Amino acid sequence: MVKRNIIPKYKTLWDDALRIKTIYDYIEKHSQNSIQELVKLVRQPSVSATGEGVQACAEMVEGMLQKLSFSTKLIPEKKGNPIVYGELKSRNSKKTLLFYDHYDVQPPEPLNEWKFGAFSGKIHRGRIYGRGVSDNKGNLISRIKAVEAFLETVGDIPVNVKFVVEGEEEIGSPHFPNAIRQNKKKFLNDATIWEFGGISYEGRPKIYLGLKGVLSVELRTKGASRDTHSANAPIVPNPAWNLIWALNSLKNERGEILIDGFYEKIDPPLQKELQLLANIPLEEKRVKRSLGLKVFLQQRTGRDATKELLFSPTCSINGLITGYTGEGSKTVLPKEAKAKLDFRLVPKQMPDEIFQKLTTHLHNAGHKNVEVIRHGSTEPAKTPVDDDFVEVVIRAAEKVYEKKPIIYPTSPASGPMHLFRNLLKSPVVSAGCSHAEAKGHAPNENLTIDGFIKGIKFMATILDDFS
Repeated sequence: MVKRNIIPKYKTLWDDALRIKTIYDYIEKHSQNSIQELVKLVRQPSVSATGEGVQACAEMVEGMLQKLSFSTKLIPEKKGNPIVYGELKSRNSKKTLLFYDHYDVQPPEPLNEWKFGAFSGKIHRGRIYGRGVSDNKGNLISRIKAVEAFLETVGDIPVNVKFVVEGEEEIGSPHFPNAIRQNKKKFLNDATIWEFGGISYEGRPKIYLGLKGVLSVELRTKGASRDTHSANAPIVPNPAWNLIWALNSLKNERGEILIDGFYEKIDPPLQKELQLLANIPLEEKRVKRSLGLKVFLQQRTGRDATKELLFSPTCSINGLITGYTGEGSKTVLPKEAKAKLDFRLVPKQMPDEIFQKLTTHLHNAGHKNVEVIRHGSTEPAKTPVDDDFVEVVIRAAEKVYEKKPIIYPTSPASGPMHLFRNLLKSPVVSAGCSHAEAKGHAPNENLTIDGFIKGIKFMATILDDFS
C-alpha cells in the first residue's frame, strides 16, 4: 500500500506550476512500471461473452486499487460478472470524482488475423498490442496511475475518488442497472469521467459529452422441424425468406426507418450543439482509407455526415444466421433463421417504447410468425455543453496536449452512461488515451505508449483542476 504523508492543504504546498510539474515528472520516471502494469492486465483474459478469465481479472483490478489504499468491494451481480468498486478519500476536499471503466473485453476472434497473440500484451514499435488494451484497460490504468502520482508526490489526492469498473460493458451491461439502483448512495458523485476517448489523426484530444442509447434484439423465424431438401420449396415454408421479408419492412434504401412512430419523440439537437459541428473534423479521406471505402452511405460528406453520425437514430443488422454457409453448395431449406439487430437511439427515444413499437410493427405488417427476443438496452444521455465540468476537462486537455480539443456533444456509441447522468444527476464527460488507429473490437487492437503516458498526465490534470 502507498504510505500517505501527512501534508496540510496540498493546494498550498507549492504553486500550481511546480506541483503539476512534479506530478508529470513522477509519471515520466515511472512510465515503465505503468506500461508493465497495463501489459499484465492485458495478458489476463476477461471475455464477458464467454466468461473466460472474468473473475480473475476483477480480482486483479481490485488488487491494483487496494495497493493504493482504496477501500474496495467486489459487488456481485446476480447471474452476472462482479463490479469492482473502490473509494479513496481526500483529506482536503469534499468533492468527489468518479471514474467509470470496464475490465471486460470483446472476444478476440478471428485469431488468425492477429500479428501477435490476442492476449500477449506485445510491445512493438511504440505500441502495446492485445485485446482490451485500448478498450478499456489502457484508460483504466491511466486513471489508477494518475491517482498514484498524487499519492507518491503530494501525499494526498486533490478530491475524493471513486472507481466503478464493471465486467459486462461489452455485452450491453445487462445486470449493471440493478446494481447501481441497489447501491445508489455508494455511487453518488459530483462529476464522472467516462471510459473512452483519445486523440484524432491530427493529435487533437477528443472529448465526448454523451452517448446514444441502444436496443439490441434478435429476430427468429422457424419452418419445418428439420432441414429439408430444397426441392420441397413449393410446399415447405422457408424461414430465411420470412426473415428477409420482415427485415425489409424495417428500413428502406434511403436509410429511413419504417417502424410507425419511431421518430415521433426525438429531441432535436440544441443550437449550441450544432455550433460544435463546425469544429469537428471527420477526417474523411483517412477514415475511408482505413475502412476500405470510396464513399460514405448515401454519399454523405462533411458536416452533414457528422450531423447524421451524432444525432440520427439507426437500425442495423449485426448478423444473419441460417441454412448452409460452408464451401460449395448444399440444396437445403433451413429449419430456422435468426438475425441480430441493434437500434441506436437519440434523446427522448426510450428502449422500452421502441421495443414495443417494433413488435407492433412486425405484427401489423403481417410477420406474426417472427419471434422478437430482447437483449441489452441503454437510454441516451447527454451533459450540457456549458456545464462547468466540461470546461474543467477542456482546460486540462489543452494543458497536456497543447492543442484545442474536439468537443463532441454526443457519441454515436452507446453504454450505461444514463445511470450516472439521468439517474445520479452528475455531469459525465468521456475522455481517454486511445487513438485513431487503435482498432478496438478488431484484430490487432493496440495503444501507443506515448498516448498512454500522456493519458495519465491528462487524468492527473483533471483531478488537479477539478479540485
